[in-house]
Amino acid sequence: MSIITRFAEEIGILTLIYASFDVHLLCFQRFIRMFAYGQVTIILALFFEALGITEDKTGLFMTSTLLGDVVISFLLTLVADKIGRRKILAAGAILMCMSGVTFSYATNYWVLLIAAIVGVISPSGNEIGPFRAIEESTLAHLTDLKDRPDLYAWYSLLGSLGAALGTITSGWLVERLQEDYSWSVLKSYRVVFVLYSIIAVFKFAASVMLSPLTELEPVPSEPKPDPASAAERGSPARPYSGQGDSYAMRPLAKANESTDSLTANNEDETEEIYEEMNQFSDAQKKRSKWLFWVDYLPQLTPNSRKVVMQLVLLFSLDSFASGIATQSWLSYYFADRFGVKEGALGTLLFVTNLISAASSIVASSISKRLGPIITMVATHMPSSAVLAVLGFPSDKSVAMILLIVRSCTASMDVAPRQAFLSSIVTKEERTGVMGVVNVVRTLAQSAGPGLMGKFASLKMMPIGFLIAGLCKVAYDLGILVSFLGTQLQNN
Repeated sequence: MSIITRFAEEIGILTLIYASFDVHLLCFQRFIRMFAYGQVTIILALFFEALGITEDKTGLFMTSTLLGDVVISFLLTLVADKIGRRKILAAGAILMCMSGVTFSYATNYWVLLIAAIVGVISPSGNEIGPFRAIEESTLAHLTDLKDRPDLYAWYSLLGSLGAALGTITSGWLVERLQEDYSWSVLKSYRVVFVLYSIIAVFKFAASVMLSPLTELEPVPSEPKPDPASAAERGSPARPYSGQGDSYAMRPLAKANESTDSLTANNEDETEEIYEEMNQFSDAQKKRSKWLFWVDYLPQLTPNSRKVVMQLVLLFSLDSFASGIATQSWLSYYFADRFGVKEGALGTLLFVTNLISAASSIVASSISKRLGPIITMVATHMPSSAVLAVLGFPSDKSVAMILLIVRSCTASMDVAPRQAFLSSIVTKEERTGVMGVVNVVRTLAQSAGPGLMGKFASLKMMPIGFLIAGLCKVAYDLGILVSFLGTQLQNN
């Protein structure tokens, strides 16, 4: 085996190359979506400043947007396997396009807020909407356990690369429009949202091109007994309820006890049993009418439920910290405190996102040797510590260096984390669980931007970065203590 082949296997590129066309389409969607998010995140807080909106209201906007995303993402991911993953991905792309169109012309704060809540606008530069949970579940569905770390690493890398290219494109586009063509600040910002809408159209096209293989195979259901045929055999059928049927066992028991009576043409007893069965069936129909939504909730095994609850609590802590230190607020911090212009901001975030993308591949190689848990903690904790002190240097160059250093390991936990999550639940649980986890993460993250908005209005953003860093350190320690040694499964 040549050195090049061994290197290709080590970084997982061969796994991506030989993956199915559906996997390639999912990775392409991730890339262009994060490109669009990266474009917006660098100018979002500055866009509101150009509209004359205060930092407090900007923070409220970011928080409200994330809260709206919680509701929409929760509903869409829960029904994705029922309605169809491709349909949900396509619907999300339409909402994304509508948001971009609205932001390209509207000026009213509340109109923009409604468009962001109902549609898809990322205030953090990170994933928002139902896309990620569905895509990651589908990737696990299409690949074996041994290939998932590589594919999740490249999926993460392509997202980071897309975000990197989006930030530098947006930053320099805005600056050139202002300086070379004398466009106003606000008008140059609106061009970014027009591009956002165009990208959403390409994402829609990629969604409808996915094959039926991306859908979850329906689980064979228990056939419903035919009462007529059962009666011909001399025993009444057991009514079908779709659940444990503890109540349904009662008429069945009576039927078994009265077999001799049926043989002796005891018609009264038989009619009583069938009447009770019909009453039970009516009760089940009435229950289904009002509790139909229960069928859409992810049905978890007791073991999965315990693990997911632990993960949800820890992921919430990490997401809350991420909400405080979003890329939108980082851009605003460097522009407000050090006077960094859009082009330089775009270049800075391009470098950090590019480093994050490269580090994802390194994380995949480390995870193969150390396992996902140790990889997550060992790589993520250094970046958490750097974030805690990011706001204290008074020199612009030192602050930029710290941000770049943080990016070296900040995203290395993403691929191992998703591989771990997809491997501790069954394949029937994955989409629902990943959707619930992402929704809870977004819910926790939504509290962060509003808090940082308050710090920004008080000129205390360094305190926000300190709180975020300490929360992330606590998350890392919690993951290590709770899940070190956990066994993984393929399906």
